[in-house]
Amino acid sequence: MNLIRAAFWFALFVASAFCFLVIFEHGFTNFGENSKKEVEFLKVVFKLADKKKPATPAK
Repeated sequence: MNLIRAAFWFALFVASAFCFLVIFEHGFTNFGENSKKEVEFLKVVFKLADKKKPATPAK
């Protein structure tokens, strides 16, 4: 039960942080469209992070 509660609080924290980020970056107007923009931006950032993994040298 503790694990479920911890997962719930973590998910709530992530959602709250995302909402704060959208409001801080774009303001209160047009929250839905601005949150879609931020989601797309985060997708691009995480895709770039995957591509920048250093290649292991061949021996």
